[in-house]
Amino acid sequence: MATVVIAPDSFKGSVAARDAAEALAKGWHSVRPQDSVFSLPMADGGEGTLDVILSIRPDSTMHFEEVTGPDGSPVEASWLELSDSTAVIEMAQASGLPLMSTPDPIGATSRGVGELIAIAINHGVERILVGLGGSATTDAGVGALEALGAQIERDGVGAPGVVSIDSSGLLKPPREGIAVLADTRAVFAEAPAIFAPQKGANSEEVAALQAAFATLGEHSPVASAARMPGSGAAGGTGWALASYLGAVIVEGSRYLGNMLGVGRLMDGADFVITGEGRLDDTSVSGKVVGHVRALARAYGVPGAIVVGQSTLEALDDWPVMRLVDFASSTEEATLNATRYLEQAGAELARTTTL
Repeated sequence: MATVVIAPDSFKGSVAARDAAEALAKGWHSVRPQDSVFSLPMADGGEGTLDVILSIRPDSTMHFEEVTGPDGSPVEASWLELSDSTAVIEMAQASGLPLMSTPDPIGATSRGVGELIAIAINHGVERILVGLGGSATTDAGVGALEALGAQIERDGVGAPGVVSIDSSGLLKPPREGIAVLADTRAVFAEAPAIFAPQKGANSEEVAALQAAFATLGEHSPVASAARMPGSGAAGGTGWALASYLGAVIVEGSRYLGNMLGVGRLMDGADFVITGEGRLDDTSVSGKVVGHVRALARAYGVPGAIVVGQSTLEALDDWPVMRLVDFASSTEEATLNATRYLEQAGAELARTTTL
């Protein structure tokens, strides 16, 4: 009998982390029913962060608010109030890419996440965790700062149009401050080149954003903020919160992994399965897949990665299993991800020697 830990992230736009973990476990048990399987849904500050924290903190209260979406229209977003007076905010809820009908890398605004932070501050919480990931924005967090009381002078749209930021009217952060859970280690200046194309930017728009970010970084009230790993998260929102609200930037996957106790499960495990919607070069730099894999290797535990799509056949010694290889098309794999995750779990159970 083997002990298996299943710790995936959500498959963005397709299946939640909890459902992904349960499907993989069901598939594994269909082949090896005698094994002990521990399902541990994970997050890194992006989509699904609130659900993962709520799963281990059922004493928390979920609040629902109407805020400004990334395209300027109203959206309903939730935030979590923990029993120790901590607010947990997930940027994807207010400013996520799926909330856009058409990507707009220049015009999309982070205002909604700023509104959620303002609501939590006015609610009287003592500390705030802001999960940055899955955003539609590359506005350097300027929209969020404006929602928090900063006066922004503009002569155009988005970050390229920002002339100056007057932070004198900003709300004060809560007594124990703000921590940013970043899903990347990218610094501020890298954000346009890395993330703007994912949000639809062409080469001219990337160049305009790079120039704007360079200017904003030069005038940052905290000179080191633009060099902090994770300051490029959510299109530069990590930089904005660190520069103007004194937020501490931490690696979201590590922070949440410690909260969930994934390291303890590795001690004694025989095999580990992790995964996400799309595996790319950023997956091992601050995201769930990279963190879980690093922890497992530190404990000498082998494993595998299950993803929706990937250009990789393996990540070093860890095989990569793609749902698109089970389905007839990418669309089919996305629409019926749970079914194919079960198949992937069963296939791993059949082909893994333990």
